[in-house]
Amino acid sequence: MLIEGILPHQDMPKTVADLNLDDEHITVGVSDTLQEGARRMLSVPGGIVVVLNDSDHVKGVLGHNQFLKAMTESVDASQATCAEWMEMDFLQVDLKDTLKYVLSEIKKRSPQAVVAVDENNEFSGYFSPSDYKQATSLVGSLSSLGL
Repeated sequence: MLIEGILPHQDMPKTVADLNLDDEHITVGVSDTLQEGARRMLSVPGGIVVVLNDSDHVKGVLGHNQFLKAMTESVDASQATCAEWMEMDFLQVDLKDTLKYVLSEIKKRSPQAVVAVDENNEFSGYFSPSDYKQATSLVGSLSSLGL
């Protein structure tokens, strides 16, 4: 039986590491200005800006809402830092976590963003809404196969 061109005995993505987490985001430092964050975000329409410290640990995320909120409050984007405006409601998952586990955690918490980290807790990628759809589909396929 073929499922989307994949034979059942072949390895199917089962962990976060098996997904392409390199798209739909860009990174910025905690001390970078909102202006710099916005400039970088323009290069990934529809994505987010992941705020990292000097050790590449995730400190927060910036989406359209955070930039719009800063604008409505007349913040000087050339002076305000990303750290001051970042959203800290994110779920951090390990690359080795199973997709089933990650989907259950997302359902429980409904975080603003999901970020993946490696064994050193360094940023590895952004678990985007399209990654969520792909993971849901894969977990559903695996369940229907009894895997």
